[in-house]
Amino acid sequence: MSMQTAFSMTLLSIAIAAVLTACGSSETEAKKATAGKETQPRVIENLSYVEKDKSAHHAMDLYFPAGEHEKLPLIVWIHGGAWSGGDKEPSPMMPLLVNGFAIAGLNYRLAPDYKFPAQIHDCKAAIRFLRKHADKYGFDRERIGVFGISAGGHLAALLGATNGVKDLEGNVGVKDAKSDVQAVCDWCGPGNLLTLHEQSGPKDQLDNDSEDAPVTKFLGGPAKEKIELARAASPVTYLKPGLKVPCLIMHADKDPVVPYAQSLELYKAWKKTGAPVRLESIKSDQHVFLSYPTMMTVNDFFKKYLGDDSKKTVGDKQD
Repeated sequence: MSMQTAFSMTLLSIAIAAVLTACGSSETEAKKATAGKETQPRVIENLSYVEKDKSAHHAMDLYFPAGEHEKLPLIVWIHGGAWSGGDKEPSPMMPLLVNGFAIAGLNYRLAPDYKFPAQIHDCKAAIRFLRKHADKYGFDRERIGVFGISAGGHLAALLGATNGVKDLEGNVGVKDAKSDVQAVCDWCGPGNLLTLHEQSGPKDQLDNDSEDAPVTKFLGGPAKEKIELARAASPVTYLKPGLKVPCLIMHADKDPVVPYAQSLELYKAWKKTGAPVRLESIKSDQHVFLSYPTMMTVNDFFKKYLGDDSKKTVGDKQD
């Protein structure tokens, strides 16, 4: 079984288990959950966020909680896959769906056919599309969060770090809306592509300085040879005092793929902005640490910053 296949199966199984746990599993509750259409979550599949483009890499899925809602907080899921693989499905976001959030899962153009900044251009285009059509779909355009894992975590962090940075907007899709996001959750994503190889050390599983490394395919060359591009692709580059975006960073302390030091570096840089930031160190030697408890940490973070308690702050935490 490939790492990508195992990753997808893990996401699916835990998402299903989390939904069952959150919704209840008794026969009575199951009957209530299927009593009518109004009790069922809604989904819109393969919606293009780029007008007249029906390709898979510009497709997204939208998920809505059961019942009728207006001004829902929205969380955008960005999949991992080393910038060169993965898909918007399956999404681990169902626990958040049943807790009152709308969910968008998006695809984006993949390396090596498309190199940076294509991926962040697509993510920003998706946010602009969702914000422009917020009234149509029942979203609150002022409560949009992003959550990604691995390469998706990197893109989520880059989205939050570059609120208002015109250089990375691109020319894809909707132009007349902002791509700003109001909260970021980054799971085990690279924070600084220029220090990734060094921090990985002699046990660099992905050989991040080689011609075949994911970061090389992403940038179109090794980071040491694409210094300006690697700097432009690194979330830490944009973290300056005054940023208002709360961030939750979660990373396995013995991650064999992306070193924990990447998230520690990102945490320290985010902290200097003055925005609330929290670093959760997960005791694990696996790159993927998805579980019901870790998803509930994500749920609590977004509830605090996008929900009714959004005026409160999460205290900084570094383990």
